[in-house]
Amino acid sequence: MLYNLIINLMEPKKECALCSRLVNLRNKNKILFPNFFNDRVLGIGPLNSKLLIIGLAPGLRGANRTGKIFYGDFSGNLLFSFLKKYNITVNDDEFNEIRNIRCRITNAVKCLPPKNKPTTDEIKTCNSFLKAEINKMKKLNVILTFGQIAHKSLVIAFNKRLSEYKFKHLKKHKINDQITLINSYHCSKYNINTKRLKFSDLDNIFKLIKKLLNL
Repeated sequence: MLYNLIINLMEPKKECALCSRLVNLRNKNKILFPNFFNDRVLGIGPLNSKLLIIGLAPGLRGANRTGKIFYGDFSGNLLFSFLKKYNITVNDDEFNEIRNIRCRITNAVKCLPPKNKPTTDEIKTCNSFLKAEINKMKKLNVILTFGQIAHKSLVIAFNKRLSEYKFKHLKKHKINDQITLINSYHCSKYNINTKRLKFSDLDNIFKLIKKLLNL
């Protein structure tokens, strides 16, 4: 019943109350960080784009603070530096660049989860929004997922079996005749510092994206 009610909505409403654990965290953060955005964070970028980038969820001091996806922390700065490098942002204006992109960027889970770890139920609940978002992207050709949760959410959104689409860093999957999926470890500071994710990996990923999209 709940799924049927929200399946056609592309984004959760303000002060979304679908996941009680996430609501409780949000309410605590409103007290701890009263100047933060502390709400669901929406996707950005044109729906007629050929490229979709999917992250995990808002970061406490990034998107949860600023209200803008992948904005205000290390992960966001790193991602947008590569979008700039490969001309997927329209201009170099740091303040406006988040609105001037040639791709769609969204998260698997729209609200901040405790310790950046959403539960399976939270992932499934938010998946209806991701699925609706993808369904509106009629020109979509390439999807880049940052991390296993983003990958899992994408596979669920396409009603595919996870056993047939196993996450592997830098792996390329064929979702259907139109869409290619690319896996990457999340662009977090931890993954960069531990060299789990290298700058050269991101270069290779975006070079592949440009090749697949004939950019």
